[in-house]
Amino acid sequence: MRNLHPLTRSLFLLTLLLGSIRLQAQEASSPAVASKGISWFDQLLKEDSLGALEVTLETDLKALMKGKADEKYQPAMLKYKNSAGDDKVYTVEIRPRGKTRKDICLHPPIKLKIKKSVLTGEGYLPHNEMKIVWECKPSGAFEQFIYKEYLAYRLYNLISPASFRAKLVKINLIDTNNPGKPTEKIGFIVEDEEQVAERMACTLMEERPKDTRQFARQHFLNFVFYEYMIGNTDWAFGNSHNTRFFEHTTTKKVIPVPYDFDYSGLVNAPYAVPHESLPIKDVRERYFKGGVVAAPEGAMLRKQFLQSKTAVLDFIKNFDLLDRFHKDDALQYISDFFKEIEDERQFNRIINP
Repeated sequence: MRNLHPLTRSLFLLTLLLGSIRLQAQEASSPAVASKGISWFDQLLKEDSLGALEVTLETDLKALMKGKADEKYQPAMLKYKNSAGDDKVYTVEIRPRGKTRKDICLHPPIKLKIKKSVLTGEGYLPHNEMKIVWECKPSGAFEQFIYKEYLAYRLYNLISPASFRAKLVKINLIDTNNPGKPTEKIGFIVEDEEQVAERMACTLMEERPKDTRQFARQHFLNFVFYEYMIGNTDWAFGNSHNTRFFEHTTTKKVIPVPYDFDYSGLVNAPYAVPHESLPIKDVRERYFKGGVVAAPEGAMLRKQFLQSKTAVLDFIKNFDLLDRFHKDDALQYISDFFKEIEDERQFNRIINP
């Protein structure tokens, strides 16, 4: 292709991209018929949809902290009142998860598991494993960081259906050894990976793809450019860091889906620093890790993200759980991104570093 006339080469690349977009449309439409019924997580999304659902989680906190290294499951009890006024009680299992937050936070992020037989007995789909991310330390600032990380999940939902959904929760964490002193936490529950796969008519890949040519190109571009938008470099395909891979059952193309955005410039957590191998010193400084993007597909990508500008900025403006300082900060940070890509020459410098 190196010897082709530039116009011919551009038309060839554009044809490839349009083919990728058609595949994405096929992949995005498949979930509508992927399953019947709803999951327990789907039901949670309906509960108190305007805010955080209040739940109580009871477990042995000493055992949770001691088990951070081996990440073994331990018993817990989850309780909440649903919108119909019914008291819901589930015997569950939880385990520590994460990396940095597992070491520095008051309590580590956790993974929650409910028995599939319990869920199907209530008429739900059997998607039974979900992550819970909660505030790292008991302070108003860390509560705001959690809201901004939740915001990062919601904004990517606006960009791509190939994304994890999240449900805000207010957690009363009770230590069974000291039940009289509950700890209140703001957090969110992240959708089961198998449900994401089902929504996208995919299978969850246990091993990372060996070649980036396996990726559905438009999903790859959505991933890498969204991470640039929120200033997140804390991901890698090579070791599946903060990335899950899904193989589409029809096209056999791989769809990468990001998670864990606490190291992003949008969140700007006090412990977040760029990896030492990167040429940036602060997470607020954006750095594009997507490699070189051909001009035709870059033009399509720029158009897509600019078309999302109003929806993205309006979501932030209307996200009233952020206090004024952090809402203004989030708006300014994301607005700066859109100003950058509105300038075509600046955009081209991003995708062709």
